[in-house]
Amino acid sequence: MLKILHIIDTLSSAGPTRSLIAAAKYAAQQSILQQHRVITLQPKVNPFALILAKQADITVFRKPDQQSLLHEIEQADIVQVHFWNNPEMYDFLRAKLPAMRLLMWFQVMGDKPPQIITPVLVEYSDFALASSPCTLELPIFQVLSETLKSQKTSVVYSPADWERLTNLQPRSHENFNVGYIGTVNFAKMHPRYIPISAAITIPNIRFIVCGGGIQATLQQQAIDLGAAEKFDFRGYVENIKPVLETLDVFGYPLCADTYATSEKSLQEAMFAGVPPVVFPYGGVKDLVKHEQTGLVVNSEAEYQQAIEYLYYHPDVRLKLGQNAANYARQVFDSKKAVWQLHQVYDRMMKSPKRQRTWKDSATVTQHPTSASLFVQTLGDSAPQFNISMTAVEREVLLEADAKIANASALLSGGEGGIINYRNSYPNDGYLRLWSGLVLQKQGKHSTALEEFVAAIELGIEHWRVYWYLAQSALQVEDFSTVKTALCQVINAAPNFMEAQVLFQTFQQSPP
Repeated sequence: MLKILHIIDTLSSAGPTRSLIAAAKYAAQQSILQQHRVITLQPKVNPFALILAKQADITVFRKPDQQSLLHEIEQADIVQVHFWNNPEMYDFLRAKLPAMRLLMWFQVMGDKPPQIITPVLVEYSDFALASSPCTLELPIFQVLSETLKSQKTSVVYSPADWERLTNLQPRSHENFNVGYIGTVNFAKMHPRYIPISAAITIPNIRFIVCGGGIQATLQQQAIDLGAAEKFDFRGYVENIKPVLETLDVFGYPLCADTYATSEKSLQEAMFAGVPPVVFPYGGVKDLVKHEQTGLVVNSEAEYQQAIEYLYYHPDVRLKLGQNAANYARQVFDSKKAVWQLHQVYDRMMKSPKRQRTWKDSATVTQHPTSASLFVQTLGDSAPQFNISMTAVEREVLLEADAKIANASALLSGGEGGIINYRNSYPNDGYLRLWSGLVLQKQGKHSTALEEFVAAIELGIEHWRVYWYLAQSALQVEDFSTVKTALCQVINAAPNFMEAQVLFQTFQQSPP
């Protein structure tokens, strides 16, 4: 029996966990002899996910001690890492590990920070498995020789558990229902989801939003626009079948830098015969065929027009839904995915286990800090962070910090982003500085003030940090701190005129 050890950040209700469990479940149903064991890198797991894992005969170890971790790796035939960028995942990969056969299954598209697939990751693995064909089109894979691509890479759509949709039948309903099922935050969904939805002028339209996250924020946006009656916020929903049975359209607009790949909720909506309307971002552009299995749009206006078009053309809506259902059953066949995975395992078993050493980038070697580790995870996708740590020229530094302050919701607050790494490594001055820049841009000046103070106390005493400190202190009317910080700026950078002007204002008209 093939022994597979899965390494995953946590067991949750999200796609990677469900795919892992579905793969084990369908392998057993097809009498494929596999033993599945899971190590989570964080102790907190979703209780329902644990139940599903047990039902699939999966043994779960919740953040075991190092000795147990190493023992499990030694006993496994294949170690399968379910990769997305977060501090715990990189801590695992950089640790001294036993010889193993390492399968890296990328659960991210890999082209937008912070969810980047770097050359170090590809080289470190024995086999690089993508969950979207679009991933293998990235330059990092295209530079590989044809022989190496054939030997070391492949694509398998992350399998869904279709049994949760058994006997699904469309049900009659009064409203025209547009559904969104998935993570509800702006690191995932389109930042203007509420405004663009609210502006759609269809009689009796209803947007049903299912998923954990910032429901209250979205609800308030709808209230502010006077469109609260158009939205039905249901929070996290485990039993999605009754929801899908009453949807007319699956409106799934994601943010431009989404790292989505094989998207379970999109697969499930298509399986249910609900035609999707999506933007061509991330791996989603590979899942939906425009005007065949759904509609792919390129702007907010096109999104609104597409929803309205499907309302006024029920025959088209029905045809797209039927095509989507047929396509899902053929392309997203979970039993087929399990066999594809098993073929990858068979290929890997032909090679012996090997010892490997993680290769740090020059940035880490020269600046061995938690911030430099974060920079390494971004590859070449966000050079502003390395510039912020290493540059000398004033304008270059200020420009880099401005780019950091304006980071997307995903890069700033999403998993693998600035705040995530800052929370894991609170004693790193640069991570505290970058966190402060993001918070300051968001108008959270009290918290930003604390971050800048911490950055200075942790050794980042550059004059520009005092300048940022003064700006936030001014907003919270901490005038004593403003003047103290400005003195530091003026002493270190006397030609920085913005500080001179603000200081003179304080001298002439003290608050």
